[in-house]
Amino acid sequence: MSFLNHKKSLLLGGSLILIGGIAFTVHANAQPATHPTSQSINLYEKTTLTSLDASKITDSVSNSVLSEVDEGLYRLNQNSQPVNALATKTTVSKDGKTYTIDLRHNGHWSNGDPVTAQDFVYSWERALNPKTKSEFTYLFTNIKNADAIAAGKLAPNTLGAKATNNYQLKITLSKPAAYFKQVLAGVTFYPINQHAVQKYGQNYGTTAGKTVYNGAFTLSGWTGTNDHWTLTKNPHYQDKKAVKLNHISYQVVKSSTTAYNLYQANKLDMVTLTGEQNVQNKHNADLKTLSAGQIGFIQYNQKDKTAANQNLRAAISLAINRQQLTKTVLENGSVPAKTFAVTNMLKNPQTGHDFVSDATVKDTATLDLTQATKRFKTAKQQLHQKQLSLTITCGDDDTTHQAAEFIQGQLTSHLKGLKVTVRAMPFNAMLTKVSQGDFQLNLTSWSMDFADPSQALTILTSKSNSNMGHYHNSAYDQAMTDADGKDALNAPARYQDLVQAAKTAMQDQAVTPLYEGGSNVLIKPHLKGVVINKFSGAMNYRTAYIN
Repeated sequence: MSFLNHKKSLLLGGSLILIGGIAFTVHANAQPATHPTSQSINLYEKTTLTSLDASKITDSVSNSVLSEVDEGLYRLNQNSQPVNALATKTTVSKDGKTYTIDLRHNGHWSNGDPVTAQDFVYSWERALNPKTKSEFTYLFTNIKNADAIAAGKLAPNTLGAKATNNYQLKITLSKPAAYFKQVLAGVTFYPINQHAVQKYGQNYGTTAGKTVYNGAFTLSGWTGTNDHWTLTKNPHYQDKKAVKLNHISYQVVKSSTTAYNLYQANKLDMVTLTGEQNVQNKHNADLKTLSAGQIGFIQYNQKDKTAANQNLRAAISLAINRQQLTKTVLENGSVPAKTFAVTNMLKNPQTGHDFVSDATVKDTATLDLTQATKRFKTAKQQLHQKQLSLTITCGDDDTTHQAAEFIQGQLTSHLKGLKVTVRAMPFNAMLTKVSQGDFQLNLTSWSMDFADPSQALTILTSKSNSNMGHYHNSAYDQAMTDADGKDALNAPARYQDLVQAAKTAMQDQAVTPLYEGGSNVLIKPHLKGVVINKFSGAMNYRTAYIN
């Protein structure tokens, strides 16, 4: 869910719910953070674990823990590319609509059951059943009948996913999707053990003891409400030789200052930096800057006469110093945005260039006060006004409010004759106002579920429920239709469709991209083998070890 629709996202300093960016925490009462002989580490989370039910989780903590204790058909490597987990062979039909996936025969649940193809079918049908009330049914949209099932119009067993035998899965899509294997790597597509759900009913996944596991680790010590738990190496895991850590101890530490002090005292192996900590540690050898798979931007209500003026939108974009915004306001590893996309989403299949560089349009997302002044003057003439007034609607958390005030200062000082008011309010109230069209400018962001430019660009299509600004350009819509239509299986052509869409949006200043979200973390140098996703910053400890 997003600020715009149904994708979990982050508003600058707000709380990321699922995709992009993970909070790390430690056991506050631990002794030294690492124990090389026992291969144990201590981490922390800022909020408690809420669920281990793949169909019901809605937060980043539950998502990251589930990715350690369970696994699906594929897992994402550091380049966001899907590699085999439970899958051994994937055959795709020529029309791109049928996936036949062979599974490992040695996958087991912690209750002794084998992991079968039917476990995947059961999991997906259950997630799409309206009775489950999953918030992530939209992720299944490419599978035949998924949307109709989620809407209650068809029975779950009509889904285009069938077990042809115990260890083969056949998936039928409604249309080809170049990124489908990446989607399948997400936790929402993990298998679920039907015997366990039948045994525990609505309580499945609510405590460590009422959950079964098929991943690298098993969970213990979680009662459903407490603030500590432990991951232990799973002796029945199908690839247990790859797993080096014996224990990962977690505890909730809500205070960033407390977590930072624990790291300095060698009582945790990792900490996410906030505020001044980022400045203090910019030369620390332990520092790693991670992407969050998130784009921050200004959304315009194009049903508002003033905000609908393209020259005004262009002037706003050209009047903002993004370097200053990311370096002195956000201070969290975020970097200036160049287009409506983030780095490491997709590479040009012919040149290897990053999508962001290919989709950048000169003089659309850079500081240029001369051009900003010129475009603003034209806007005033077109609107027949000597002075203009705008209101920025945003969340009321400290970081977001500070960023909005920074933008307010940039615009009023650089565009003479422009008055800017900041309207900060609680997050949910802001969502309501924006969805009702009660805004001119909205400071917001979008977090992607997987690494593909369409994840951001789709929300600007005319028919998207997430297009709260009501941007419309028929050429843009056509490019997006071609990308996941006639060109879906032609990688070079699809890539160029997406580039053209992004360039069109920037030329129109459909939205004003501000920053690519990021985070700064300190990681103890003796912790090795952690797989860090370059696109989302997500970490996986399956192959981690203490050296």
